[in-house]
Amino acid sequence: MWYSTGTNPRMALIRQGYQILAEYNLVKDELKNIYAIPSYACGLHWFGVIFVHSGIYAGSVFRFSILLPENFPDDVILPTVVFSTVILHPHICPQNRTLDLTPVFKEWRKDQHHIWHLLRYIQAIFADPEGSICTGQSSAGDLVVLDEVNNMEALNMLAKSRPEYIKRVQEQAISSRLLMYDRPKTDDPHYIIVEPYCADRHVKFMDQLKSPCWKEATSMDCSQPSEYLGHIDSSRQLDEEEKLHLGQIPESRREEVVEGQ
Repeated sequence: MWYSTGTNPRMALIRQGYQILAEYNLVKDELKNIYAIPSYACGLHWFGVIFVHSGIYAGSVFRFSILLPENFPDDVILPTVVFSTVILHPHICPQNRTLDLTPVFKEWRKDQHHIWHLLRYIQAIFADPEGSICTGQSSAGDLVVLDEVNNMEALNMLAKSRPEYIKRVQEQAISSRLLMYDRPKTDDPHYIIVEPYCADRHVKFMDQLKSPCWKEATSMDCSQPSEYLGHIDSSRQLDEEEKLHLGQIPESRREEVVEGQ
């Protein structure tokens, strides 16, 4: 006898688990310098960390959590992104440390949106904070910024006192690097742990990197490494990134993703 997922909660839970696994596979395949993984205890809670290498936030390491709604991905309710520490940014609330997703996502649409879109957006707001608050240009050529953001103080500082903003951001960057080695606040085995470099522990891996066979296996071409960084200059590039991403997925893989939605 066949059961529909609408009347069988167990089957609905299994189906959701496969959909979350498909989301994780896309995240693994597509992104650099930002990492996210579902927790072992609950697939609706993801652990994440971003390493910022360019822009005024360069040198920052920020931990965050992604909380998916109970009926993900069928629910139109947006996921919640919460950072572990207070971060100076117009889109991040200084009280509860949540990220405003509405500049890019009005509601969640399972046939259009994926977790990697959220991660691209997180990269975008740190790579180009000014671009993330701009909505276009006026007839006079002046930039038009958002009327309301999660942190109006940060918005005003970025617009009117950029040197002070940069100074505050760089101070937070130093603090974030000191905190990234802290002991985890959870015993979840999927929590992302960052450890200091230890030559004795990494000598084998370093020998592999130096070996000719490893270099040949991992070499892409003679282009500069910066071309392969997971970097996005502006949130306005998300649509272009999505089109490029979908164009690179084989037809068989696209069918699997659609079936998993």
